[in-house]
Amino acid sequence: MRYDVGMKELSEDEVQLVVRALEHYHAYLAATQREDRRYQELAERLQRKGPGKEKPERTAKKKRA
Repeated sequence: MRYDVGMKELSEDEVQLVVRALEHYHAYLAATQREDRRYQELAERLQRKGPGKEKPERTAKKKRA
């Protein structure tokens, strides 16, 4: 899966690097008692959009006879 970021697309590997950087920065802020949840929340949102994380397709219900 690719993410469109302005004029550049990010590969899945690049997205994972960004997610890891956000998580590390959030941990740094928490350790220095300047926690800001926005970094962790963004990392979580990016991870949910990855391949295989999308909602499964709905299947039609079986009709009862």
